[in-house]
Amino acid sequence: MQWYAETPARRTRQVTGDLLAVAWVVLWVLIARWAFDLVRLLAVPAEPLRTAGTTVQTRMDDVAGQIGEVPLVGDRLTGPFTGAADAGGSLVSAGDALDAGVTRVAWLLSVFVGAVPILFVVGVYVLLRAHWARRTTELARLREGDSALELLALRALVHQSPRRLVRVDPDPLGAWRAGDEQAISDLAGLELARVGLRPQRLSAG
Repeated sequence: MQWYAETPARRTRQVTGDLLAVAWVVLWVLIARWAFDLVRLLAVPAEPLRTAGTTVQTRMDDVAGQIGEVPLVGDRLTGPFTGAADAGGSLVSAGDALDAGVTRVAWLLSVFVGAVPILFVVGVYVLLRAHWARRTTELARLREGDSALELLALRALVHQSPRRLVRVDPDPLGAWRAGDEQAISDLAGLELARVGLRPQRLSAG
């Protein structure tokens, strides 16, 4: 497959287009990352919740352990403190759930924000480049075959604008039918130049 043109002007445009496509991807990756960080700010309260819950749970467990050592009544007095420790554990779980939920939303949003414009623009661009490469590869092979000039000149009569054709010959179709070698060569050159190929390897059939 021929991915780049042989003519400098078109090849420069293609390279510029490729670089712009890469820049577009990088831009939207950065925007998606910014969106991720922005949504992640909603999880800021998760860390204080976890810290507070861990502190309460640890202290209440310590107190319950110490009270449990009191003879006779220790086991009865530990209930409230054990419950408070469980409440601290609930705070830790709430902090974890908040952090996980916000992270999940942040990922989904950032992927959506980045993927949609990247897939749309880059997808269309890649399809256009692939179509050009396939067509140009076919023409590059065609110019190597027998009667290449005549076939390419015929394609030029079909695809080129009338304004370009009359620059080659006032009656380009008549010149092609008459086998005018110069006109046929110029028409073939127009068709190759249209897709960015050089005609230097052309040979008369």
